[in-house]
Amino acid sequence: MQNASSTDPAARPETNRRTGVASFPGNSRIHVSLNVTDLVRSMYFYMHFFGVEPSKVRDGYAKFDLQDPPINFSINENPLDTRNQGHLGIQVKSTCVVQEMYERLQRENFKLITEDGTECCYAVQTKLWVADPDGNRWEVFVTTEPDAEQGCGPDCICHQEFERSFTDASTA
Repeated sequence: MQNASSTDPAARPETNRRTGVASFPGNSRIHVSLNVTDLVRSMYFYMHFFGVEPSKVRDGYAKFDLQDPPINFSINENPLDTRNQGHLGIQVKSTCVVQEMYERLQRENFKLITEDGTECCYAVQTKLWVADPDGNRWEVFVTTEPDAEQGCGPDCICHQEFERSFTDASTA
């Protein structure tokens, strides 16, 4: 964090150099914050998507502290700003992890798309896709071959919108 009066790190008071209180593997982790239209419905989706309860819930806000993969993920209820641009993803090390997640999400009747041995991003990948209630698209993938001919063209699923995941329990 920069001191407002100076950008020179040597000029900052020692009290501005503090150790963080969050605990996670490694020295850094990804943070993603999404706007959602309905906090309860989205919390339900992400509890099942990540397989954990939120670590913090406040009015219009929920946070998930994940250790594997290390990510600080938060959702903010803001029904006026839920633009769907790009997609989010979790890269895993094994097709078994993709399969386990597929089975967990399928039990909740989430709308899933799978790709096995697909060429994307100039690599061969096995993956699943799921969209949350606001249309934020997630891929869970393993790279099985590091090089391939195909990149990510305009017809790639990465650029397509697909059916969102709602369940009866998520509207309760």
